[in-house]
Amino acid sequence: MTGIIITGHGQYPSGLLSAVSLVAGKPDNTMAVDFLEGMSSEELRGALGKAVDGLDGAEILILADLVGGTPFNMATAVKQERQDRRICVIAGTNMPALVEAVFSRGMYSMEQLADQVMSAGKDGVVNLDDLSSASEEPEFADGL
Repeated sequence: MTGIIITGHGQYPSGLLSAVSLVAGKPDNTMAVDFLEGMSSEELRGALGKAVDGLDGAEILILADLVGGTPFNMATAVKQERQDRRICVIAGTNMPALVEAVFSRGMYSMEQLADQVMSAGKDGVVNLDDLSSASEEPEFADGL
C-alpha cells in the first residue's frame, strides 16, 4: 500500500490528518509532518526522511500545502535523495485530495493516484451557488 505523508506550514498537516481521521477513521500508513515556527528547513528535511523510513511500501505520496514553500522544497529534496523509494510530491493539498489519496491508493498506480488526487483536490473547491438553486436542499445536508 502506498504510504502517504502530509506536510505543510504550522499544524496544517496534523489538522488535515485529524479531520480525515474524524470523517473516515485514522488511515494506516499515513503520517503528518508539521513545519513549525522556529524549525529550520534542515530539521524539516530530517523529519520528512524519518517519516519516509516509518512508512511501509516502496511508494510514498507526499502531499504538501504550497508549491515553492519550504515543506514542498524539502519534500522535493527528500525525493531526490531517496532513490530507494518511489516518491511522488504534490502541492496544493486539501481535504478532498487527502481523502481521495487515502481511499484510492490501493486501486491505482502511482501516476494514476497522483492524477486522481489532483482532480479531487480541484473538484473539492466549489461555490455553493454553483451547486444548487436556493429552493433545493444540498445533497450533503446531513454532512459526512
